[in-house]
Amino acid sequence: MRAEKFCECVSKCRNDLYILALAMLENEADAEDAVGNAIVKAYENMEQVRAFHKFKQWMLIITKNEALKIMKKRLYLPGDEVVEALAKPVRAHYDELWDIIQDMKEEYRLAVVLFYYDGLSLRDISDVLDIPVGTVKSRLNRGRMELRAALERGNGNDQI
Repeated sequence: MRAEKFCECVSKCRNDLYILALAMLENEADAEDAVGNAIVKAYENMEQVRAFHKFKQWMLIITKNEALKIMKKRLYLPGDEVVEALAKPVRAHYDELWDIIQDMKEEYRLAVVLFYYDGLSLRDISDVLDIPVGTVKSRLNRGRMELRAALERGNGNDQI
């Protein structure tokens, strides 16, 4: 793979990589670090890409692994959650759905984000998360149930 093609492919999936990393790390700076590390690692190994139609999936796997590395390195001290809350930048708009997704268990959150935000198929999610397709279906179903319940609590039992 040539550098120009690599840059073009990364540009197309950059936002999806960030969304996955943010869903895993729940911290914008760490998510940016994970994506940056993933892009560097992918660039160093771009000769491994054999099929361009699998590039996004390959990048999501690398991003997931880089996010896991960051999660393992984290050292939390008492009171960190207060500092984290104060350090979060103010968003230009409020996204209630994203907040609900961030409160989900990680296993459901990742399946929901990869399916609805990144548009991956069940098979591709299975490959990215390294779990069976049946498990992906189960996690998506449970994630949908959690979303429904949270939205019904927040909206006075409106129909979804």
